[in-house]
Amino acid sequence: MKRSISRAMTSSGSVAKRTSLQIRSLPDTVSVNHGTHGYKNASRAVVSKNRSKRTNWVDEFEQFARLRRVTYESDERLAKAIEDYLKQIGSDYRKMNNVSTKLLNEKLQQAKMQWVEENGPLPGTESSSSSIESQDVDIKHNQKLFQKVAAQIKDEHYPMVHAFPGNTNFEYLCNCIRLVSNRKTILFSLDIEAFERDNNVVTEIGISIYDPRENVHSLVPVKRNYHLVIFESLHLRNKKFVCDSKDCYILGESLVLDLQGCVEFVQALVDYYMIPQTKEDRSWSRAFVGHNLHGDLKWLRMLGVNIPNDNQMDFSLTNLRENKQTYVLDTEKLYRSCYGNFGGNLGRILRLFRIPHAFLHNAGNDAHYTLQLLMCMCDISFRKHASMDELEVIQRRIKWWLSREKIEPKVLPISYVLSVNESLQSVPSNNNNNNLPSRKRSKAIVQTEFGGARWFDSARIAFESTLG
Repeated sequence: MKRSISRAMTSSGSVAKRTSLQIRSLPDTVSVNHGTHGYKNASRAVVSKNRSKRTNWVDEFEQFARLRRVTYESDERLAKAIEDYLKQIGSDYRKMNNVSTKLLNEKLQQAKMQWVEENGPLPGTESSSSSIESQDVDIKHNQKLFQKVAAQIKDEHYPMVHAFPGNTNFEYLCNCIRLVSNRKTILFSLDIEAFERDNNVVTEIGISIYDPRENVHSLVPVKRNYHLVIFESLHLRNKKFVCDSKDCYILGESLVLDLQGCVEFVQALVDYYMIPQTKEDRSWSRAFVGHNLHGDLKWLRMLGVNIPNDNQMDFSLTNLRENKQTYVLDTEKLYRSCYGNFGGNLGRILRLFRIPHAFLHNAGNDAHYTLQLLMCMCDISFRKHASMDELEVIQRRIKWWLSREKIEPKVLPISYVLSVNESLQSVPSNNNNNNLPSRKRSKAIVQTEFGGARWFDSARIAFESTLG
C-alpha cells in the first residue's frame, strides 16, 4: 500500500504544509502525534527503553557474522610507502615554511617601516621612547591600526604552512593518513539533520560505513550507506537557514521508521562495527567520521544511542595506541590543519578537490560525502593527483572560489526552473465554454532519479531490505 503524508498537525494545532515525501508501504493504521511536542514525548520514551539490555541482530546475517572471523594482516610494502610519503611531505612542508616565513617577515617589516614613515611611531621603534602620556595613547592607537594591515598582509600571503613537522597539525594529518591508508580502520561516518527552529528535534540520520574487511580485494571501495527518516518529525521542513533535501537521497531508498526504530537501527550498527567481540575483531581499528563531528555525537546521545563518552575516544590522534580507543576523524579539523580557516564547509571542500556531489543537507548524502572526502584526503595517490601538498596552489584556489561566491549567484539549471514553472501552471477544466477544450496541468519534465522512501515497522526488517 502506498500513502502520502500530505497533512499533519503541528505542535500548535495548526495544519502543517504539504510534505512532498511519498512513503511506500505505510499502513493506514499507522498514526503518530506529529509535531515537536510529539517528537519529544517519543524521545523520552526511547531513552528510557534503550537503557535495557540490547540484542544485536546484525550478527544473525551470515555475511556479517563471517566478517567477525577476518583478521587484519599488515602489508609491509604499503606501510613503508605511507611512511616514505609522510617523510617526504614533512621535508617539503618544512622547506616551504622556512621560505614562506622569511618572505612574510620581509613584507611585514617593509610595511611597518612604511607605516611609521606615513603615520607615526609604533611600539618598538626608536621614536616611540617618549614618556609623554598623549604620545603613548597615539602609539597604541597606531598599533591597532597597523595590526589590521598586518592581518591583511598575512591573508594575502602564500603559502601559509599550517602543518609542519613538530606541530600538532602535522601530527594530526599524518595520523589520519596512517589510520585510513593502511586499510586497517573501520570508518563509521555520521551526519544528523535537525529541525532549524528547534535543534533538539532530529529529522534525519545518515550513516556511511567503510569496512576494510569487505574490501580486501576491492578495486572500487564497497560502502554501506543508510538514510533514516524519523517519522515523528517527517513533516518538519528546513528552508530558512539551510535547504531541505530530505527527499533527495541519491544512494538508494530512504528508510522511514519511528524514533524507536531509528535508534534501534543505529544502535545495532554501532554495536556491530564499533564494539569488538572476537580476537579477530580486536585486530582492527575503529573510527567515527564526521564533519565537525562533536554536534552529531551529541545528537546521537540525546536520542538515546549508546556510544562512548568523549573522554573514551581519541579526538586529537596524538598517540596511536594499539586499538585501545575509538578514534574520531573529523574532516573539518583535517582541512583546517592543512589549509587554515577559510572555506571549511563540506560543500566547498568537495568542490575544491573536484569530488562530484549533489543534494547536500540530506543526512544520508552528507555522511557518504564526508566519508568520501576523508578517504580522498588520506589517500596518497589522490593527494598527489589533486595537488593537495602544493599549498600555494590550493590556498590560491580557495581564495578564488570564495571571491567568486561573493559575486556569482547559486546556479539552478534553467531547464529545471522552466519545467517546474510549467508544471505548476494550471487552467480550470470546468470552464463554461463547452467548445473550448480543457487543459490539464502539464507534467514536469524534470528527471528525479531518487530511490524514494519506504516505511518499516521494525529496524531489523529495514536493515534486511538494504542487503538485496
